Amino acid sequence: MCRCHVHRSCHGCHHAVDRRRFLQGFGAAAAAAAGGLRSLSGMAADHTGKKARVAAVFLDSMNTREIWPYPDFDTKNRRQEVLAALKKGCPDVEFIPADAKKAVAMKDEVAGYLVYVMTLVWGQGGPMAQIAQLGKPTLVADEFLGGSGVFLTGYSRLCSRKIPAAGVSTTRLDDLVTVARQFAKVGKDTTPASFAQQCEQVYRKTFGARGDMKCTEDKVPLTEISECVKRFRDSRFLIIGRGRAGQEHDFLGAKGRYLDFSELSAYYEKVDQEQAAEWAKRWSGQAGKLPAGKYVEPSQPTAEAIRKAGGVYLATLELLKKYDTDNVTMNCLGGFSSGKLPSYPCLGFMQLLNDGGQGVCEAMPDDTLSMLMARILTGRPGFVSDPALDTSKNRIVYAHCVGTTKPFGPKSQENGYRIRTLHNRDPRGACVESMLPAGYMTTSFRTNAGRKELIVHQAKAMGPLDSEHGCRTKLIGEVTGDIGKLFDQWDQFGWHRVTVYGDVKEPLAEFGKALGLKIIEEA
Repeated sequence: MCRCHVHRSCHGCHHAVDRRRFLQGFGAAAAAAAGGLRSLSGMAADHTGKKARVAAVFLDSMNTREIWPYPDFDTKNRRQEVLAALKKGCPDVEFIPADAKKAVAMKDEVAGYLVYVMTLVWGQGGPMAQIAQLGKPTLVADEFLGGSGVFLTGYSRLCSRKIPAAGVSTTRLDDLVTVARQFAKVGKDTTPASFAQQCEQVYRKTFGARGDMKCTEDKVPLTEISECVKRFRDSRFLIIGRGRAGQEHDFLGAKGRYLDFSELSAYYEKVDQEQAAEWAKRWSGQAGKLPAGKYVEPSQPTAEAIRKAGGVYLATLELLKKYDTDNVTMNCLGGFSSGKLPSYPCLGFMQLLNDGGQGVCEAMPDDTLSMLMARILTGRPGFVSDPALDTSKNRIVYAHCVGTTKPFGPKSQENGYRIRTLHNRDPRGACVESMLPAGYMTTSFRTNAGRKELIVHQAKAMGPLDSEHGCRTKLIGEVTGDIGKLFDQWDQFGWHRVTVYGDVKEPLAEFGKALGLKIIEEA
C-alpha cells in the first residue's frame, strides 16, 4: 500500500499540495523528526510486562461548514466509540487520547501513534505529517466519508517522502482494531518501516472478497483516436473565479481562459426571471421526492435557491455563447461564500452535462481535461468525485454534489434524482443527488497536465450509496484490481477522479498516449 515500503517511489505533485494546503506546518515536523527512523530499543525495556502505550490523536476539527461527514457531526461521540472498540479489542495496548501538540511532546513516553482522521479540514494534514515524522510506529486511519480527502492525500504524501506508516480505510471498526493490535508487538528491533509492513500483512487479511464482476452489456461507441486528439486540441473552456482574468493557458493543446465572476454577474443581472423560474419548475417537477427518514437538516433547499440556480444556469449559457464553447469550470464554493455568485451552479451543471456540454465544479483544469477526454472518446459525461475507500467490502465510493443524470449520453434515458442541499447543508444552495445505475463497468481516471501523466482504475458500478455522510451523489464501485494499491498516488494527482460509464481503459490509455501522457494504472 505505502510506496515507502511496498511500491515504487514517485515525485510529489505540487498542484495537489498547493491547492489543498494540507501540509501546513510540515517544516516544523522536520525538526521534530531529528533522530529519524531509529529502532525502538529503550521502548521495549520500558514495556516489558506492561501494556504498550500509544498516543491516540483524533483529527476532528469542525471549524468550517465546508466539511465532511457533515456540519455539526458529533465528533465527541464518535471518538468515544472508536476508543471503546480499541480498548476492548486491544487488551495489551493503552491508547492515550491527546491532541497533536501534546502527542508530539509525548514522543519519548509512547511506543507509537494512532492518528484518526475524522473530518475534512485540510489543515489537519500538517499534524498528521508532523506525527509521522517523529520516527515512531504510526498507524493512520480514515473515518469513511469523513476525513477521506485529508487521509488519502496525506497518507500518499507520507509515502512519497518515504516516511513509513500504516494506513486503514474501512467501514468496519473491527478492521482498525485488528491492525492496532500490532502495537502490542512493538519491541526493541521494531522500526516504523517494519511496523508498517506487519500492519499491512494483517490488514490485507481483513479485505473483503471481490464479488461477481460480470457486468451488464454496454457497447460504447468510440471515436477514432486521431479524431479525439484533433477535437481535444481544438477545444476551449472557461475557468471562472480563479487565476488572472483575461489570460489564456494551453493545457495539453486545449485552451483554458480565466474569467472573473464579474462577467457572469453581468449576465445574471439581465436574466429573464420568468425563464429562471421555468427551469426551477422543470428541475423540481422531474425530481423524486425525499422519502421519510432521518436526515441531517436542512436536507432540502429553499424554492428561492432553486430559482436562483435557474438564473445562474441561464447566465452561464450566455457566457458560454460569448466565448464559443460549451465547457466551463467554476470556483463555486469560493464564489458563493464571497458573495460573487448568487447561487451554486450545481443544477445548471447537471443540465449542461445532460445536454452534451460540461459544467465542472471547483475551477479545476485537470478535472475539465479529463471530462473532455471522456466526452470526446465516448460521447458520455464524466462524473467528477471525491473518492473514499472501504476495504471491508472491496469498494470505492465516488462522491460529489454535481452529477449527471444521463451517464450514457444526451440521448439516453435519464436516471432518477432528488434535489438536495449541498454537503454544507446551506438551504441557499441546491444540488442533485443522482441515482446512478448499477451493474455496469466504469473507468475512473484523472490527468496531471503539468506532469503529463494520466492515472486510471476500474470498478463495477453498484448503484447509489444512501448516506448522509459526504457529498450528495455517491456511486459505489466494486474495485476490479487490488484495492490496497488505491491508497497510492493521491498526492500525485489530487483527491478527484473522473468516472465514465464503460469499459474504456484501453482506448482511454491510447488517447492519453496520443496526447503525450504517461499512463499509470492504480489498483
